[in-house]
Amino acid sequence: MFVTDRLVDFICAPTVAPPDVAKAVELCLLDWASVTIAGKNEPVSRLVREKSAQEGGREEAHVCGLDQRLPARSAALVNGVTSHALDYDDTHFASLGHPSVAVFPAVVALADRAGASMGDVKASALIGAEIAIRMGVWLGRDHYRTGFHVTGTAGAFGAAAGAAHLLHLTEDQTRMALGMTASLAGGVKVQFGTMAKPMHAGLAAATGVDAALWAKSGLIATDQGLEGPQGFAATHHGANDNKAFDGLGQRYLYPEVSHKFHACCHGTHAMLEALLALREAYALCPDDVTSIEVIVHPQYLNICNISDPVTGLEAKFSYRQLAAMVLCGVPTDRLDSFTDAICTNPDIANLRSRVVVRADPFLSETNTRVEVKTTAGEHLNTDYDLADPMSEPMRKTRLRDKSAALVGQDRCMKLVAATRRASANNAASPGAELLVVEACD
Repeated sequence: MFVTDRLVDFICAPTVAPPDVAKAVELCLLDWASVTIAGKNEPVSRLVREKSAQEGGREEAHVCGLDQRLPARSAALVNGVTSHALDYDDTHFASLGHPSVAVFPAVVALADRAGASMGDVKASALIGAEIAIRMGVWLGRDHYRTGFHVTGTAGAFGAAAGAAHLLHLTEDQTRMALGMTASLAGGVKVQFGTMAKPMHAGLAAATGVDAALWAKSGLIATDQGLEGPQGFAATHHGANDNKAFDGLGQRYLYPEVSHKFHACCHGTHAMLEALLALREAYALCPDDVTSIEVIVHPQYLNICNISDPVTGLEAKFSYRQLAAMVLCGVPTDRLDSFTDAICTNPDIANLRSRVVVRADPFLSETNTRVEVKTTAGEHLNTDYDLADPMSEPMRKTRLRDKSAALVGQDRCMKLVAATRRASANNAASPGAELLVVEACD
């Protein structure tokens, strides 16, 4: 029972985040709220929001893009789907999951329901995100490479943890919430490139709400759901690596999260940064390029290597397409760059045919190497590693710029103000503070 015991102790303990960790949480909340607001008009967001609105229920929590409030579970589902709809949210490469979109919607929805403060939101969000990451590390690479989507699996446990902390569940209730989550968490990578991928984030958030509320109501589940002989790790190709929880409560992994500054799969970002550096250093244009070789870790070959995408969504998961786009001067940080038409653009299609992707097992998961051969006979090489640390001022600047580009400067500053608060705002609940600015002019 080592794993469950460690998680319960961490979830149920009071949390006072160190200043640098607290700042990171605020920036992550800003990023999450921004991509949620920006994603509200995506087809999958509208579909899930409209269906949930039709079902109705008790008015407990704010839903992005909807005037009426919905039950906390429905709000977590819709906001989770919406926040991952653009695939523009953060990734933690230690776990290979998207922690914020699974955890934050559950915590914010329950904070709305309970009338909790923004300080409660931040503390619970940190607890949940940290657990989502640690669970991903505990499950290990085989879990992910077998085909499970960590955002839906480990993310569900993170959502349950954040929800349990916010609701002040007892240790026994928290055990039951985690045990129940073992039967609910799921998500497979074959869904990548479809509407079902963002559903994983929404379902993980909804699972966290369900598990915590059921446990609070007295539901009895197993207390061996994680590490039991037929528990989650055993049945989901989990490594059961208890070292994943070393330093839990003393050292936080969440601040090491990697934010997206390109509106596509995070596995492609190191390539994009490397190609941008070459483009700027050598003033490259498509006619200068004979061939482009992209060298990545093998695990990404079945994630973001769609050879010839036909939709804007598929383009986000295509090394070849994205390499051609960036060297053709298409801004990959803009949402409107990813259209179906971009896939059939003749100039981009022509350059895409000159891109080769290959794997190098000795390359780190966060690093990509690119080699460009030019018509002048030059061989240009560089690499980029997403694991290289970014300073707090740089992260703040880039995330504020991203937020302003997504939701406008006025909304961005309102979000910044909301994330900085600790106490409750009499005019609005935490969910409304983070999401209702969508209605600002």
